[in-house]
Amino acid sequence: MSGFSPSRLFRGQPAATSCSRQEPAAPRHTSLNEKTNPHWLTRLWRAAHNLPASDGGFATTFSPYQPPPGVVPEGYERPSPLGTDSAASNMTDISSWAMAQTAAQPSWMADGLGFLGYPTLAQMAQRAEFRKPCDVIAREATREWISLSTHNPADQASSSIPSDPAARLHALEVEMKRLNIRELLHQQILDSLLYGIGHIWLNMAGTPRTTYGQTLPLPLTPNGVRKGTLAGLKTIEPVWTTPNAYNADSPLQDDYYRPRNWWVQGCLVHRDRLISMVPYGVSDLFKPSFNFGGMSLTQQLRPYVHNFLRTRNSISNITANFSKLVLKTDMGGLMATGTGEEADPTTSITGRASFMQKISEGQDIIVADRQNEDVSIVATPLAGLADLQAQSMEAMASIPGIPLVKLFGITPNGLNASSAGEIRVFYDEIAAFQEAHMRPVLNRLLTLLQLNLWGETDPALEITFNPLWQQTTQPQSSEAS
Repeated sequence: MSGFSPSRLFRGQPAATSCSRQEPAAPRHTSLNEKTNPHWLTRLWRAAHNLPASDGGFATTFSPYQPPPGVVPEGYERPSPLGTDSAASNMTDISSWAMAQTAAQPSWMADGLGFLGYPTLAQMAQRAEFRKPCDVIAREATREWISLSTHNPADQASSSIPSDPAARLHALEVEMKRLNIRELLHQQILDSLLYGIGHIWLNMAGTPRTTYGQTLPLPLTPNGVRKGTLAGLKTIEPVWTTPNAYNADSPLQDDYYRPRNWWVQGCLVHRDRLISMVPYGVSDLFKPSFNFGGMSLTQQLRPYVHNFLRTRNSISNITANFSKLVLKTDMGGLMATGTGEEADPTTSITGRASFMQKISEGQDIIVADRQNEDVSIVATPLAGLADLQAQSMEAMASIPGIPLVKLFGITPNGLNASSAGEIRVFYDEIAAFQEAHMRPVLNRLLTLLQLNLWGETDPALEITFNPLWQQTTQPQSSEAS
């Protein structure tokens, strides 16, 4: 960066002294004029990346997320999260206190603890080692899909809902296929794993795609959703969204740290019109900096993928240069001559080495001077390299909890080796993921679909996730001759 010299940050810094570990100090609120001075390594990193903060300084790990141009209209100032000047001052004090209590400030970005930003996460998604685990989880979570059932008797059904339960379920299945619910949920899961949060936008017919129309609430009730008004559904990448206002006044409120509305590329959209999924949530302290999303799976994989790539490259270099030709010659007589590449091979050490390399490549015979030279080959042992790479792959697969046979196609070796137990455990993890993150989204979508079809909902409708483990069909016995 022009005009920046690291020596300016080092000048006047006290020498580091060893000290015993101390417990964090008690929380202390500071005023706006007494902000905690960040660590000099943190200031160095900020200055090198030129990251501005809202208070005129530089961005920190607790700073709110800054959306790209165009997401929030130019000139618009988002309201304070607490709504009052004193509350805004309190938020600044909390951020300063959090920075003061964080012991690992200089390494929070190097360790992947802070939000990396959507451009960096999008670049990481281009690498197979980051993308494959997210694809596997999203694909497995929607592979066998769901089954709908209802036991609502015909005499309890309203006039709008068909009295035949089979007819109701068939109508819902047709509507789900029309709106591509399965593919939509697959993409939302993939977005949430790649970026930390995934959004589904509800496109209602007759509602303008402007702030005037999209900022209106959309309660999922017969009075909120009219029959036949659902035009479609669409996934939106989180880079085009950012919250506008949220309640940070009291943790006792139901909407505490929950955005009331979102900016979607310059259009203010009410939270009722967005269905969000956050698989790996973060603390309230980090929610503003993570754009009210969570920790992406790619960011959690980051150190393990880098270790695997470094190990893979090192093993590749070792195998490509596992043997070296050693020329034992008269160094004293040859070092006094020239060292150019085209030097005389009879009088120059570099020329002699180049000559020996040329005649030895691809040849069965290596020629050397019998009186003054000796030639030997030194080979690097390759035993254990496969184990090192396998360990790095296992560490990378342990974070998403995916068996090696699912992630890399590596089958276990040994007598009676089988991956059946690991696959069953993995399917249990997927089933837990479905219950925790997919069911809330499906409940809202099916409520919306019923209101769109009949204007009412079936209280007895149940969602069942089909089991992922399928029993192998027994081979048919051959017919008797």
